[in-house]
Amino acid sequence: MAYATQEDMEKRFKEAELLDLTNPDDLDAETINVDVLQVALDDASAAIDAHLSGRFAVPIANPPDVLTNVCCNIARYNLYSGKSTEEVETRYDNAIKLLNRIAAGDVNLGSTSATAGGVRLWNVSQPA
Repeated sequence: MAYATQEDMEKRFKEAELLDLTNPDDLDAETINVDVLQVALDDASAAIDAHLSGRFAVPIANPPDVLTNVCCNIARYNLYSGKSTEEVETRYDNAIKLLNRIAAGDVNLGSTSATAGGVRLWNVSQPA
């Protein structure tokens, strides 16, 4: 399950940028390559799950908007394939730092992040 969609990416980033990033070998492309974009979103979601799996049941059901934003920034960074700008790298670094803080329990995702399959899950540091 991806934490973000193509629509989420389009809300945050310019269409021209997404066209270029998802069609690196086709400079005349007029549509976003949904397959390439989906791989980037899936990879970003897997990274989120890897960071948070020690604290939460993943994938997180009803993820808060902050995880959508993190997913978009990681996916965008991955699409740049090592050719990112300073701004893209900063947003990626901040996303990873936030994930680390969430995993450490320094940032609370709220009650929506603590449920999976309708069962309430507790943070490992919280008594039941």
